[in-house]
Amino acid sequence: MGKKNYADSIHQGDNIDVNVVNDPKAIIESYELGKQANKKSKKSNHTSKNKSTLSKKPKTKNDGTIFWTIITTLSLAALLILLAQQYGGDLFNQSSDDSSENDEIILASTADNPDPIAQNCLDHSGLARHDHSNLNIYINGVEQMIPSSVGINTEVCNQEGGNMHAVHTHDGSGKLHIESNEDIDIPIGVFFDIWGVHFNETGIFDYRVNSTHELIMTIDGLANYDFDNYLLIDGKEIAVVYQERAV
Repeated sequence: MGKKNYADSIHQGDNIDVNVVNDPKAIIESYELGKQANKKSKKSNHTSKNKSTLSKKPKTKNDGTIFWTIITTLSLAALLILLAQQYGGDLFNQSSDDSSENDEIILASTADNPDPIAQNCLDHSGLARHDHSNLNIYINGVEQMIPSSVGINTEVCNQEGGNMHAVHTHDGSGKLHIESNEDIDIPIGVFFDIWGVHFNETGIFDYRVNSTHELIMTIDGLANYDFDNYLLIDGKEIAVVYQERAV
């Protein structure tokens, strides 16, 4: 290595007496002073550079937080989409489905608007008409029980001398008793009104005609399309059948 020149240990701006050049002791002292000043200067410059670097360093912590927040949000959204596809939307619609299942479907009934004859009350005295017909009802191949005492001692007809309706039953055989103080025509719909159940061309009870099921009515085995408007005649065999349509 080459010899250090004295000037190398002197920083710009330092006040140095030129007379010390020929004094070895002064040269050494000046060298040491210059060396210490050089260290302080370098330290000061290094500190300034660090501060400058720190001030320019990007704030990666906040950027990283935003990045992972976006990733988490996208992951949750993807998970919800997969669940919806797997369960067909049941996961989100369960409460609405439960409420819809509890909703009762109320069907219109012909008994809600009864024939005026269904309100007539009588007893066995002074009858102008006393006929009988047999009624059989089948739902999907199963014969239905027609209750006894339909039209006897009801909320409407319950007084002595007037405890029976114009059409009523005494037992569960399906035998209809057709009675009236006047000789009038009485449609079979009157009996269903007194019974309090639905019957017309649209169906019977809570069963309705649709694309898969039909309603058939026969009188003595012959098809009849009057349904509730059929006028009761003494001695007739009446059948009402609700069944699947023939393929």
